[in-house]
Amino acid sequence: MTISKDKVKPSPMPDSWKLKEIFATGIVLGTYLAVMTVIFFWAAKESNFFSDKFGIRSIRNSPDELTAALYLQVSIVSQALIFVTRSRSWSFIERPGLLLVAAFILAQLVATIIAVYANWGFARIHGIGWGWAGVIWLYSIIFYFPLDIFKFFIRYALSGKAWDNLLQNKTAFTTKKDYGKGEREAQWALAQRTLHGLQPPETSNLLSDKNSYRELSEIAEQAKRRAEVARLRELHTLKGHVESVVKLKGLDIDTIQQHYTV
Repeated sequence: MTISKDKVKPSPMPDSWKLKEIFATGIVLGTYLAVMTVIFFWAAKESNFFSDKFGIRSIRNSPDELTAALYLQVSIVSQALIFVTRSRSWSFIERPGLLLVAAFILAQLVATIIAVYANWGFARIHGIGWGWAGVIWLYSIIFYFPLDIFKFFIRYALSGKAWDNLLQNKTAFTTKKDYGKGEREAQWALAQRTLHGLQPPETSNLLSDKNSYRELSEIAEQAKRRAEVARLRELHTLKGHVESVVKLKGLDIDTIQQHYTV
């Protein structure tokens, strides 16, 4: 209910349902959370890891207390997942709405109290105490951060850039110097020359010469410097700022009486 009142950043571009991303994210993150719970259960039941590291009593021979511990761990990570899926960047950078935060805190406070004090025979839950509750919260927080990394990896993999770099550009297996950086800069320089109406050099002759990459790299550096000079001129001079605004507005500057000075 509180998700509808959440405070989120709007998409920078017109958006649509991305079913591939939704299904891939659900499968990967769901599998990760399930594995995380299985590891926690194994460490609590089959070993004394938590007892040795944090000085808490062992519950490996108490099924009712193990049930309460699993209940709290699953409750925390399953509801904390909303903070990952709601954000485009790191989940702890984009502040959620106050109602969503309040709902999460209230729900997990109730779940923690139940896990600590409950003694429900019909539900096979027995209180585990505040020591175990603190350990479960620490475990959940530590394993929460990789969720953002998985989210970024899924988005990058589905964008097609990863496969282009691996298969088409072959940057993963190339033997070129700096993974073909000089060639990519040369291609960028040619595109800039064409964009600014300059005559592009004969690419067939340039690419056949071993010294062509050095020449094209110099062209790329010159184009970068010209672009930087134009950017600084646009930012720090009145004339450049006016011309930039006129260009963005689509106005004809020749029909406007120019009364400004630089």
